[in-house]
Amino acid sequence: MGASDSKPTSQSPSLPTPTPAAAVAAAVTPADQSATAAKAKCKPCCACPDTRKARDECVFDNGEEKCADLIKAHQDCMRAQGFNI
Repeated sequence: MGASDSKPTSQSPSLPTPTPAAAVAAAVTPADQSATAAKAKCKPCCACPDTRKARDECVFDNGEEKCADLIKAHQDCMRAQGFNI
């Protein structure tokens, strides 16, 4: 049990450093900013609930092939809300 001159090294694994918000903001181009501004203010899951419900019920009951008109109506609604479908 002798004295040891060596000290344990606590090397933590190198983790990626978080990117500062300023660097992220600088990486966004003006075209990206205008596209972001044009996007919908709600999440896709919350947009167009009426057309989504009708589409989902039709697909569940009849299959996708027989519900093309309801699928298109929901896609049109989502596009009108600013989503890129």
